Amino acid sequence: MSMRRKLLIDKKFQLKTTFRIIGIIIIAFIVVIAITGIISTDNNRKISEAVSDLNRSIEKEKKTVEILFDSSRDKSGAYRHLKVEELIDDHLETAALMHTTIQHLNNIIYKNLILITCMIVTGILLGVFLFIYLIRLTNRISGPLKVLTSHIQNILAGTDPHLRELRKNDELKEFYIQFMEFIKKK
Repeated sequence: MSMRRKLLIDKKFQLKTTFRIIGIIIIAFIVVIAITGIISTDNNRKISEAVSDLNRSIEKEKKTVEILFDSSRDKSGAYRHLKVEELIDDHLETAALMHTTIQHLNNIIYKNLILITCMIVTGILLGVFLFIYLIRLTNRISGPLKVLTSHIQNILAGTDPHLRELRKNDELKEFYIQFMEFIKKK
């Protein structure tokens, strides 16, 4: 008798077991993704509000500086006793700092989206690899059970079963060895 090469030996058992285990893990993973997504979405909303506030602050400061410059001119158009260059430098420095902060906040939003995407892709890949692993694992259980069932059917039909060793990685080897000893004693 040749070695079996069938992937699903006991389809009902293998798929039921595989989907139960995958289901539990996927549910746990979905909960983790949901919690992370909710927190990230809330953080992104807060960051977006901060970016909007910073943009409004930049516009207000620009208008304030313009009004200050306009009100500091005398009738001839010359600025009165203000250190104009120092005010302009301070204004530009503040605006640059605000723009840098906005860029940092936008980077955080982008990284949050990448994180969530990576988690979803990881979950999908984990599910696929886990499915393959569990099918192989259940195959190592279903295979010996199928061989045992075949031997029992042969015995019930009155023929001698063709006893052979199980595959290298099969489970239930101890039970199968005891079963073979039982058959040989009959």
